[in-house]
Amino acid sequence: MTTKYFTCAETAKLIRQSLKEAFSGAKFSVRSSAYSGGASISVSWTDGPNPAQVESITRGFKAAYFDGSIDYQGSIHHMMDGQQVHFGADYITTSRHYSDAAIQRAIDYLSRRYAGNFKESRVSKPTVEQFRSGELYRVQLEGLHWDGSSSVQTMIHAALDKHTDGLKVNASATAGKKFITHDDGYSRQCGAGFSAVSVDAD
Repeated sequence: MTTKYFTCAETAKLIRQSLKEAFSGAKFSVRSSAYSGGASISVSWTDGPNPAQVESITRGFKAAYFDGSIDYQGSIHHMMDGQQVHFGADYITTSRHYSDAAIQRAIDYLSRRYAGNFKESRVSKPTVEQFRSGELYRVQLEGLHWDGSSSVQTMIHAALDKHTDGLKVNASATAGKKFITHDDGYSRQCGAGFSAVSVDAD
């Protein structure tokens, strides 16, 4: 069976269409980049669906995986419309941006939920400007932040990452046409055990 090869730009077009079908009304920037030795696609958007929801669509188009334990890049194979295909992007990254309104909603929610912790720590309600500047990385609350790495800033980030404007991801006809058949198996044999598909236990 012959394999159909999609360029990085063609793969980006498929991802753009899949996201449009899955998240009607949301606007995405999908940019492809080809370079010596590989290619990648970056997806960015503001507010709307959360990163996990978007990645449920985009990760199925990746043509490669990376096993850092052995410094190895392996291949992922797909089928689409009954034909073997090879997508043109080794990696797909996602980046969600936030409007001031979304940040304010997260601050309002956390200020209500942890009102006692803010009061006990004598910390006033954060502002959007403080979050944007990164100032809140230095602010910790009694009873919540004790490990030196968590803070009011990271707490707001976590709330933003979880929030979505819709709990349901619409079915994408374009994304539904393809599926992962297998990967090259090298990570399972020699590395950390990465698998692009479910593998039955021995």
